[in-house]
Amino acid sequence: HPQPQPQPQPQPQPQPQPQPQPQPQPQPQPQPQPQPHPNSL
Repeated sequence: HPQPQPQPQPQPQPQPQPQPQPQPQPQPQPQPQPQPHPNSL
């Protein structure tokens, strides 16, 4: 009897680690500069 060819074990593909999405930093709202009254002299 011929020796049966052993089935090659398929190499399991390593699952890539999902990169965590960086949380977008909220842009700070610029404080509106109070307009000085031109007639406040």
